[in-house]
Amino acid sequence: MITKEILLKLFKKEFATTLKVMRAFPDNKLDFIPHERSQTAKRLMSTFIFEMFLLKMYAFEKEIDRAVFKTYAPENLGTIIVDFERESSEVITGLKNIDEETLKKTIEFAGKNFIADEFMLMMLFDQIHHRGQMSVYIRMAGGKVPSIYGPSADDSSTNL
Repeated sequence: MITKEILLKLFKKEFATTLKVMRAFPDNKLDFIPHERSQTAKRLMSTFIFEMFLLKMYAFEKEIDRAVFKTYAPENLGTIIVDFERESSEVITGLKNIDEETLKKTIEFAGKNFIADEFMLMMLFDQIHHRGQMSVYIRMAGGKVPSIYGPSADDSSTNL
C-alpha cells in the first residue's frame, strides 16, 4: 500500500514536470503528427487531461461525463495548459481529502480490478509514458526539450 503522502509528493512533482513539457511545445504546431498512426500533439496533450478525469471519476467517485473527452477541442496550447492546471489541482485536492481506507478500495477499470492506490499510480505512470512521447514530439516539431529527470541537450540551464 502506498500512503497518501507519497502519492501527493509524486503527483505534485510529476504534474509540474508534465506542465514544463507541455509549455515547451511550439504553440503553432498543435496539429503536428510524427506518423500516420500517431495522434496529433493536441490530442496527445489532451490525454493528460482525460487521465485527470479518470482519476477523479474512479478514485474520488466524482460524476464525470466521459463524453467530455470525446468532445474536448481546445483552441490552443494555452487552453490545454489552463485545463491541465485546473484538473491536476482538483486531483491534488481530492487526494488531500481522501482517507487511507479509500485508497484500499477496489476499482474496476477496463475489465480489471485495481486497488485505488494502484489505479492512481497506473494513471500517473501512463501520464509519464505519454509525456515521454511528448518530448519526442517537441524535438521533431522544432521545440526545445526541457530537463525532465536530468539534463537535456536543449536546456541551457543544465550542464552537459
